[in-house]
Amino acid sequence: MVWTILRYCKSIEIANYKNSFIFYWILYPMTKQILVQKQKTEQKQELSVKQKVAIASLVKHLQVLEMKEWLLLAGFTIGGALLRVPMQALPSAEPITFFAILGGWLFGKKKGLIAGATAFYISNFFCFGGQGPWSLFQVIGAGAAGLLGGFLRKNASVFEVLLVAFIATLAFEISVNIGSLSFFPYPIFVLFLSALPFMLVHAVSNIIFASGMKPFKRFIEKKGGFDEKEATLEAIKKISPKIHQRITTSWFGKLLHNNG
Repeated sequence: MVWTILRYCKSIEIANYKNSFIFYWILYPMTKQILVQKQKTEQKQELSVKQKVAIASLVKHLQVLEMKEWLLLAGFTIGGALLRVPMQALPSAEPITFFAILGGWLFGKKKGLIAGATAFYISNFFCFGGQGPWSLFQVIGAGAAGLLGGFLRKNASVFEVLLVAFIATLAFEISVNIGSLSFFPYPIFVLFLSALPFMLVHAVSNIIFASGMKPFKRFIEKKGGFDEKEATLEAIKKISPKIHQRITTSWFGKLLHNNG
């Protein structure tokens, strides 16, 4: 009886020893490795979630900036069209060229063209002379001003801005005077000579307006946060180059990069 009990105790001791050996030297390291791997996986998943949240926030910010651009462009268009009405007191002086160039400089050639062409067309409903065959050539000339504004460098000098304003005015006058041939039966040099005083007023007034364009642009960029666009895209690129490429090649990305 005693011998049986001793043998049973001995077997339990051996079993416990074996179990402790298996646990400490085999099962424990395996379990620890599995737990560490699981923790790393969870950390990666958590980081991935943070990245997705960050990218979603950045894309939302880009969408807000794009919406603000269109709202401001609408303001340029309506403001330029309405301000042209009281400025008729000084023939050929108009603010639309200023807003068209500024729109192109800030938001790209296409948006500048839209602002200039639309503003001139709308303003003709409220100005003397109204709409007529000349409207098409005025719209082309004003749209060209916005298009030229898109060629300005981001940090263009005042001289460059004044030069673009002068070229834009010249392009407008050439467009309108060539268009006048279709409804005024006079030689082209006669039309240009008769329009010379108005061309001078137009050029001088646009150059005066353009002299204050650079600080006005800086003010709009600072208040509107439009200078954050490139930084936001760069942040997305650092987080995920693939998502950055997907954004910049989509229709939304083309709108964002509409500076050329």
